[in-house]
Parts: sequence; C-alpha cells; structure tokens
Amino acid sequence: MASFEDFPMIEVKKMNETEVRLFSLLFNLLREPKGISFQKFRNIMPRFYKNEDIESDRKKLYRDLNQLKSLGFNIKVAQYGYQSEDFFPYYIQRESIDRSLKFTKEELEHLSKTLFSSELTKDLISLSQKLFSFHLDLIPDLSKRSVNLETEENTIDTTNTEKILQAIKDKRAITIVYGYEEKERTIEPYRLIRKNTTDFYVLAYDRNKKSLRRFILPKIAVKKETKEEFFSNLKISDDDLNFHPLSLKTHPEIEISFQIHPEYDDRWKSFLEGAKFEKTGYEYKVYTTNQNALFQFFVILPEALVESIPTWKESFVRYVKEWENSYQLI
Repeated sequence: MASFEDFPMIEVKKMNETEVRLFSLLFNLLREPKGISFQKFRNIMPRFYKNEDIESDRKKLYRDLNQLKSLGFNIKVAQYGYQSEDFFPYYIQRESIDRSLKFTKEELEHLSKTLFSSELTKDLISLSQKLFSFHLDLIPDLSKRSVNLETEENTIDTTNTEKILQAIKDKRAITIVYGYEEKERTIEPYRLIRKNTTDFYVLAYDRNKKSLRRFILPKIAVKKETKEEFFSNLKISDDDLNFHPLSLKTHPEIEISFQIHPEYDDRWKSFLEGAKFEKTGYEYKVYTTNQNALFQFFVILPEALVESIPTWKESFVRYVKEWENSYQLI
C-alpha cells in the first residue's frame, strides 16, 4: 500500500506581487465574458493599474495580458495594442468544440459493406440514412433488400426517405404530397441537407412552382416514383444551402444600416456569418429578406446597437412592445 511519503507535498510559497496581479487579472477576465476595457481595469484593479502615469499603466496591462496569453489562455487583445482606445475590451476567447464525427472514405466504404451484409432493421436503415446523407454514392442499395420490420403503433415510416434518397442518387423525379396539402406536385430532388443536428431538408426543383425549393423531410409523402430524368439542370450554389434566418424570403431584399458598439463587434459578425453584409469600421450594411430575424440579437444584447435607420428602429420597438403585451397577458 502506498504511504504518505510516496506523495510528497508541494512546497507552498507566498505569491510575489507580479503573480498576485496576474491571478487577479485572470479571475476578472473569467468573471466578465463580455470583456473589460482598459479604463474599467483601472477602476476594478486600482492597486495595480491606477498610477499617475496612465501610459505606464497601459503598457503594464498589455504586458500582463500577453504573459497570460503565453501561458495558454486564449486572450483577445485589441488590435492597436497598448495604444488602443479605452473602449476596446480584452476578453478570453472561448474555443468552439467540433463534436461531430468525421469519417474517411475508406471507413464509410467499410460501414456500407457491413450494413449491406447485415440483416436490415429500422435502426440500421436510420443509421445508413444519417451516415451517407452527403455520400450517396456509398449508400447501400436498400431498394433491392426486403425489410421485415414489426409494425408498431409509433413506428416511424422510413419508406419515404428511402425513395427520396434513391431518387437523388438516380436523378429521377418523384411525385409527392407535402404537409397538409392535398394537391400533388412533382419535384426533382437534388440534395439532402441537414440543419443543426436533427432537422433534414430536401433541396429540390419544384416543377409546379418552376423554382428551387426546400422541403422538410418528415413532411414529404412520396406518391409515385417516376422514371423521368430531371428537366432542370441546376448548379447548387452556397446561397441555396444557406439556412441563415436573414436569408429566408418573407419580403423583397432590403438594406439596413447599423452602427455597432466596439465591445460587441465580434459577436455581431458571428451572428451575421452566412448572411449578406458589408462592413466599414463599425458601420454595417445588412441585406436581408427577413428583417425580423435581426430582432432576436438586439433583444438579448440591446447595448450592442449604437444607431440604425429610423424605420427599422420603429419596427424593433413595435416588436418589443408586442412581446411585452403578450407577457402581461400570461
């Protein structure tokens, strides 16, 4: 059995002035995820950063932040260094973690052969649909296999999905009924798209509407598998695959100007990623066909908005008042 002597204690030493300052700096940054400006550091840490020589304090803070950065803390430092304006914040950048599985082509081929040789069940069919949604050339040909599944009251019908996947693979049109509509429509399915982690859409050319449309996969009921090849010959663009709420077409495209507070510039750019916009300093021109999608950001972070066009501000105020009235009725 291990004894106490096998695990000698680490000798505790009193922290020096620099170590105390760095620890205080780090804990304040962790406590304020929105970031802390130079002037705010001077107010909350006057012991270290409130000397008569303000430029000396700037340089000291800049050196301390870079020392923490060298120790492995991902600290965002203002682009102008110690000469930055007082409103530029410093904050710890949170790392994004990719939790999705990545497969090589060889791994997918092996999985395909394994699934094809196994006795098919509803779980294996569901698994194959998820694994091969972007690799239809490797998906097992389920149409040649008879699947004997027990019928249960809550069993999910996967036959529609199988027919759609086969139509995408063969580039053949299918006749469907969508949602609660009674009228049949013929579509040419181009691609299966996953939004978020669970929502699947079919990007297809609608022969009735004569345009490219997105269909929610569970709402599609396949009525007929035709042998007709695609009439359309479309090239799928990044805009077609863009599910940003600002790109949803609820009205003609409009241009809205915004001035954003510097402390919230990074989060605003992250929110706009995938949307159409132009940036000059902290001035933004946002082009959208769904202006209401902007409300959510400013409801959460109203202090991020410095200025905008009067018509949009009026719409935003009406939106907030409608929600206030709704909550008062609850």
